[in-house]
Formats: sequence, C-alpha cells, structure tokens
Amino acid sequence: MSVIPVLVKREFTSRVKGTAYILTTVIGVLVFVGLSFLPPIMQRISSSFAPKSIELAVLDHGAEPSLVPFLLELSGEREGLSVRDVSGWDEVEAYRLVLEEDLSGLLLVDGPLCTLVTPDSKNVVLNDEIKNVVNQAATRWRAAELGLTQAEMESLFQAVDFRIREVAPQQGDSGEVDGAAQAQAMVLAYFLLFMIYMALIMYGNMVATGVAEEKSSRIMEVMVSTVKPLELMFGKIIGVGALGLLQFVIWVSTGLIMALLGRTGFLGMMFGLTEPLSSIPLTSILWFGLYFLLGYFFYASIFAAAGALVARVEEVSQVVSLLMMFIMVGFFAAYISFLNPNSNLAVAASLIPFTAPMVMFARIVLADPPLIQVAASVVIMLLSILVGTWFSSKIYRIGILLYGKRPSLRQVAQLLKG
Repeated sequence: MSVIPVLVKREFTSRVKGTAYILTTVIGVLVFVGLSFLPPIMQRISSSFAPKSIELAVLDHGAEPSLVPFLLELSGEREGLSVRDVSGWDEVEAYRLVLEEDLSGLLLVDGPLCTLVTPDSKNVVLNDEIKNVVNQAATRWRAAELGLTQAEMESLFQAVDFRIREVAPQQGDSGEVDGAAQAQAMVLAYFLLFMIYMALIMYGNMVATGVAEEKSSRIMEVMVSTVKPLELMFGKIIGVGALGLLQFVIWVSTGLIMALLGRTGFLGMMFGLTEPLSSIPLTSILWFGLYFLLGYFFYASIFAAAGALVARVEEVSQVVSLLMMFIMVGFFAAYISFLNPNSNLAVAASLIPFTAPMVMFARIVLADPPLIQVAASVVIMLLSILVGTWFSSKIYRIGILLYGKRPSLRQVAQLLKG
C-alpha cells in the first residue's frame, strides 16, 4: 500500500497552522476583496492626490503685459483657482506673503520664462497642475496675439473623439475596446500575477527547506528504510501543494462571493458608493488556478531536488537562488508583456516552462491569445512537469543521503550517469 497519503497528511497538518501560511491566506483574501472595490478605490486615490485649490501670487518682471491678464481671466472662470497679482512687489516681500497666507506658490513671470517659487517642490501633482494652468494662459496669450477669438481657439485645440476597435482575424467580428475595462484588467492581472509570483517563491522554498530540515536532522535515514525516496518527494510536493490548493479555494470563494455581491449592488448600497464595483471574471480566476498549480508542480519538484543537495538548512538559500532568478525573470517578462501581450517576446516567454505560468496567464487576462498557443503552453507545462519530476527524482534519490560538502554540478552529473 502506498504511503504517499500518509506523507501528504503529515506535510499538510504540520504546516497549515503556520503563521506565514495564515498570514498569506488572509492577505490573499484582502486582495480579492480589494479588487472588487477597485473602481471606487482608484477614484478615491486619484481624487486624494489632486489639489483641492490653487492659490498663486504672480509677480510680472516683464516691461510689457504678458501672461498675468490671462491668468487672472482663468482665475475668474475656474473653480478652485485663485490668482493674486503682486506685480511691482519685491520678490522677498511677495514670497513672505506666500508663507504667511499659506499660498501654493509664487509665480515669477519674465516674458516667456515662468518660474514657480514654492515651499514644497516635491509635490509633483500640484506642480503639474500649476504648469497646466500656466500653459492654458500662454495658449490664450498667443491666440490673442494671432487675433483668434475664444471660439476659434477652442475649436483649434478640441481633442478628437479617438476610439479603438479590435477585429479578430480568425472570426472576422469586431468590438470596441473599453478603456476603463482594459485598465481594470491590467490592475487585476498585476495583482493576480504578483500572487502567483509570491506563491511560487514561498511554496518552493517551503519544499526545499522541508527536505533540508529532515535531511540535516537525520530523519531521512530512518524514513528511507521504509519509504521509497520517490514517495518521499511526491508526499512532500503534494502535501505542500494541498496547502496552496486550500488557499486557492479560499481565494476563489472570496472572489465569487464578492462578484455575486457586486452584481446585486448590495455592497454599493452598504458603503454608499456611487462608483460601480468591479466583478472579477470567473474565467480569470480559473486560469489563475490552473497556472498557479502548473507553476507550482513544475518548480516544486526542482526545489525538492535542490533541497536534497544541501547538507544544512542554512545552505538552502544559496542553492535555490538560481531557481528564484527564473521566477523573477518570469515575473518581469509578464510585466513587460503588459505593453504588448501579443509581441514576439510575450509569445516566446509564454511557451517556456520557467516563465509560462506568469506570462501566459497575463496574456490571457489582458488579451485574447490564439487557442493553439494556450493549448501549447498547457501541454508544454504538463510535459515539463513530467520530465522535471523524473529528473528531480533521480537527484532526490541520490541527494537525500549525501552528507558533508555540497556536491558540485559535475559530481551530480556523474552520480546520475552511474
């Protein structure tokens, strides 16, 4: 009778109550809850950075009239903008007025040159807003010099109604792209991608550290006398994987509940939100679970072999650092693919086992990759898991009983040939 279920239960029960596991589970739940409140959160964050009012003192050094009349004109038209003309004042006196009355800054105008003197130059949002006001005044100034009326100027700078329509070459149908929905999809993809990234690192290290702990305590010598090394490896991988599966079920359940409450409008009425709540697509959650599991089982077998090669727990970080580099490369490749999910780089990275769990998932959420590429990615991942498990099992079988100095890659290769 196989002892794998016993080993799986042992791994699961010994780690499910751990602080790190509980903490990551709670953080994941909070992420899924936060994703449902994404539109109102983004609206509140953007509004919190925007300055509620701008109060400027303007000092004109030019001999001829320049921007000041047009700044005063904007001040009368725009709510929240106050411009005070202090032309003729000394700069020190004008800046003292800014400090005493807590104004946004002192604008020095000298022909086409405008300099903002402010007590808080690090407030980028306020600086950009003041720059926009100055540019609007400069536009009106130039329009007046050219003899353009206000209506002609507005017509000249009126933005075009620019839309994007995507036509699928295979189906021939088309649909207009919703910019807001696309932005929400990018944020959703980033958060779920980050969760896959963290889960691969956390569970991979958990597998490698668990093997190293058992090996350094010599428990492995007792266990291999009654259990096959391959069963030991599968028991640890599946046991830790069950922890990830439990987390996934909790996260998916949270996402489904929030999606249901968001559609009913119950949460919006409860919190008094006027912005619509976002609904996490069920397909995105399912693809998240699939590539989470594929990525885990691929990396977990390699991490288990890496943990079997070390003699002490302290050496685990040195061995798994290269594997973590592959995970980091996959994360950055997926992040770069946000700019063009169907680029050659994104397509190639979505078919490489080390980067596919993150890159292909990002492509699926952000774009609509061809079904043949998605199927090829899944098949390649499954084959890579089989090959990686077979290769890692040989290293694991040899490495768990190697003590002393950590074997080099050449020694491992020689042992595998033998």
